[in-house]
Amino acid sequence: MPQPFPTLNTEKQVNTWAIEPNAKALEQLANGIWECAINTEQRPLVVLSTAGPLIGLRKVLEQQRPKNLSPQIALLPQVISMSDWLESAPGAWKFPKKPSDLERWLSVYVNLRKHKILQSWFKAESEAGAWGLAQAVIDACDALTEAVIPQLQNELNALVQGQSIDTEQWLKKVELVLDQAIAKAYVGLSRNVVDQESAVLLTFWRYLSSVHDPVVRKHLAMAAHLQVAKIQANAGVQARPLVWVQTADPKPIEQELIASYLDSYAQYAPVVKVDQDWQTVALWSEALLGEDQDGNIAPANEMIASQITQNLNSQRHDEWQLLAARRFEELAWAAAKSIEQHLIDCKQNIALVAQDRLAARRTRALLGRLGDALRIRDETGWKLSTTRAAAAFDSWLELIRAPKEGPSASALLEFLQNPYFDLALSLKQAPEACKGLIAQLEDILVASQAKSGWETFKMAIERANLYATTHGGSANQTLLDLIEYIQKRHLLWQQPQLECASAYQHLQKNLEDLGMVERLKQDSAGEQLLEVLEQFNLSNGPFQEVKMTLPEWLSLIKTVIEEASYEEAGKEALATLSILPLSSTRLRQFDAVVLVGCDEQQLPAFAEPPLFFSDTLNRYLKSSTINAQYIQQARDLSSLLVSCPNTDLLWQSKSKSGEPLRPSAWIQRLQAQLDWPTIDVSPETYEGKSNPIQMAVSTPDPNLEIPVTMTPSAYKALRDCPYRYYVSSLLGLRKAKEFEEGFDASLAGQTLHALLKNFFQALKTEEGKTHSPIHQGIDARRQWMETQLNKYSEKEFERLIAGDARVLGTLRDWQKQIPTFVDWQLKREAKGWQYHDAELPIGFTIRLTDPDGVERDIQIAGRADRFDINIHDKTAASVIDYKNQAIKKIIDRSKNVLDDPQLLIYARAVNENAPAAHLSGRTIEQAEWVTLKVDLKKSEEKMVRDHLVEELPLKMEEFSKQLSKDLEDLWARKPMKAFAPDSVCQYCEARGICRKGMW
Repeated sequence: MPQPFPTLNTEKQVNTWAIEPNAKALEQLANGIWECAINTEQRPLVVLSTAGPLIGLRKVLEQQRPKNLSPQIALLPQVISMSDWLESAPGAWKFPKKPSDLERWLSVYVNLRKHKILQSWFKAESEAGAWGLAQAVIDACDALTEAVIPQLQNELNALVQGQSIDTEQWLKKVELVLDQAIAKAYVGLSRNVVDQESAVLLTFWRYLSSVHDPVVRKHLAMAAHLQVAKIQANAGVQARPLVWVQTADPKPIEQELIASYLDSYAQYAPVVKVDQDWQTVALWSEALLGEDQDGNIAPANEMIASQITQNLNSQRHDEWQLLAARRFEELAWAAAKSIEQHLIDCKQNIALVAQDRLAARRTRALLGRLGDALRIRDETGWKLSTTRAAAAFDSWLELIRAPKEGPSASALLEFLQNPYFDLALSLKQAPEACKGLIAQLEDILVASQAKSGWETFKMAIERANLYATTHGGSANQTLLDLIEYIQKRHLLWQQPQLECASAYQHLQKNLEDLGMVERLKQDSAGEQLLEVLEQFNLSNGPFQEVKMTLPEWLSLIKTVIEEASYEEAGKEALATLSILPLSSTRLRQFDAVVLVGCDEQQLPAFAEPPLFFSDTLNRYLKSSTINAQYIQQARDLSSLLVSCPNTDLLWQSKSKSGEPLRPSAWIQRLQAQLDWPTIDVSPETYEGKSNPIQMAVSTPDPNLEIPVTMTPSAYKALRDCPYRYYVSSLLGLRKAKEFEEGFDASLAGQTLHALLKNFFQALKTEEGKTHSPIHQGIDARRQWMETQLNKYSEKEFERLIAGDARVLGTLRDWQKQIPTFVDWQLKREAKGWQYHDAELPIGFTIRLTDPDGVERDIQIAGRADRFDINIHDKTAASVIDYKNQAIKKIIDRSKNVLDDPQLLIYARAVNENAPAAHLSGRTIEQAEWVTLKVDLKKSEEKMVRDHLVEELPLKMEEFSKQLSKDLEDLWARKPMKAFAPDSVCQYCEARGICRKGMW
């Protein structure tokens, strides 16, 4: 039976009352508050220890309003949470200014620099870890202060009572009292705590504690409220009654504080302390008995067990559902289906208790398809850092964090592609002129594998512009302007130390220049992000001149954003779903509840104690312990099940490793007494028959256009696998290109080709000079060639190294090759071969008749690396293909030269049209591959740098016949099969289409 409301009398003592935390708890509480108002003829002040039941209690108070109330109490009693009550304390504007979390973290940073002993103790693996450690230190210091301050409550009351107009003088007195208390407590704690970690904490506590701490401000506010009640009582004015509602079990230190405070308050006004009576509500013995005097869980006896059984039998548990899902996704779908069913049953106020937060997040995503019909209120603390606005802002932080050489291409593109970056505003161009600009930049960087560095990006763009201008297109200068625009702002951050205040101003200027401020203001999450960043405006505070490195400052920003929560804008809907932790269900009413994560690993869930604190130390400081958390969660779950009959409990019955998971021990104990079976949730299954996949074969459609040009690489694809050529060249399907890990070898190859061309052109020019040192003997020629080749290598690699320092290793490896490469070149010259030209586009035409009788001219063309001529034979020429790979791979390649006929194509092109290659009167008599990567460990005799195509005339004849047949088959649109060997298929982009391995 519910307890009657106590009779208020003139005795100056605290009146105690308890309500049963069941479905009618708020109704009991509201009736008691109205009875208090009627008895005292005063509008009561109702303070809730937590804010959860606030709105619900106000609503029930309005519903339970008695009729014919006197005018003095006609208004609803004032209901307020404890935190709001403290903030509304009289004269709060005179209290010490409450520092922000950021300012408190910075105070840890400043004290670290000031005290060398702390620097030697305070270690963190990263900047982010250091700020996380700072948070832990502050939380622990607050716990220590909280343990000390109650001893000063009388002194604080006296200081508030005697507060003069001189606020500064009054604050000094408060600070003196605090310092004396901390110094006294420090000695006592030091005797009881001897490990080094706790010594670090106590040292920090002495340095960091001040009158500005939230704990001190809390006690000053309580003293101010008490002082007002005292003044009213002394003036003969009846003070308003105080109804203190304890919605959760307080920590022992808080319990002592509240009991002492309410005793003092009762000297001047009626006080009612409202607790919760678990006698008829508790479903487990620990929820009924709580802790014993030593802080342990009180043991149960037969009478308690009988009471628990009686409580169970009196509940409507026929609508409790216990659902088990094998996998995470099935769990989320089951939760979503349960909520949908409650909506179908016309339940309008539903709770999703997020004991498993990941499953709750996934469930929320699944429920998003219901649209505006369901309003979702997330009370679990949706991180601001998970929003799109925060991700866009973080992309800029990652970009400016990059070294002075420049960011990675991925970091650059991630920023440029964020929707809050105003490209047109930044470049001062019309929006139409900027369409497709970022996509074009991405294509260029990916195609050239320009992975990092400003100079690398510029080189890639310049090459793309050069190619465009030489192939009938136009260069895009805007791309270079964009890179330079971002680079300019990036370089301004490359300073060894930053002042906090100036760094914020600089960051704000960046966001304005990039157009992000205006766009963030138009977004709900973006607007909240800007408000969070406003905390870093320390221009008028004590930390404005604090200096730190850029990584430290950026990590601080990220930590603050990570701690911030995103508040969704409310909207009207037919039903409301509240996503909340179990602790937030206290004294709240719901039509239905879905609890996800009630397995043995997640229910109960324990909060980690503050860093440096053991459970024993927490008990010594009268703080929260594991036993206290265990009991509180048992009570919360008991109250939830009793208050809401429509409750679905879900858990994942298989862990990630495949091990079975049982429901929580509390649920198992209920199952032992109730007929409460577990319902296995299984996804809907569909049956069907599949036909085995056969070898991929396609016949080109008559309307499918066949290219009339073919490169050597395209012909190689046709020879390797006709189906691969069909997919890539005829259908035009390409795998989405991306940046590969490590330094791209093809980029090094392109650079080597370019520098070799420049070197040999310089050699050719030098040979025309009569007095050049290269004519003074073989040694002088070798010296000149080595010097110049090193010079051109340094010059060509310079910009690449500026963009990516890893390229320096490639340069050094190549420079080790230069002496042997020069030796090879000199030996070649001794045989009469002389450099002629390089990087020359060349090709030939084949005429054939397609099945429709139409003559077709097919152009086979590519770009040859190098041509040489023989000075002893005026009709002989040679074609060379550079390979940046070992000679063994080249020899293996030569065995299948008809399938990879690049050199044969160039040889035929010259033989059919020598003037096009500036080789009039000459034919190709020699074709060879030259490696730029010989094994330097081998002796000079075994060191092989080139490999000839054997029997060149015969191979060219075979190649010509083969080429004609392949092109005729292609134009005849014969079936194109996927028959390549595994070595070709391993990295084939068309494998996902041909499905080799599934045939």
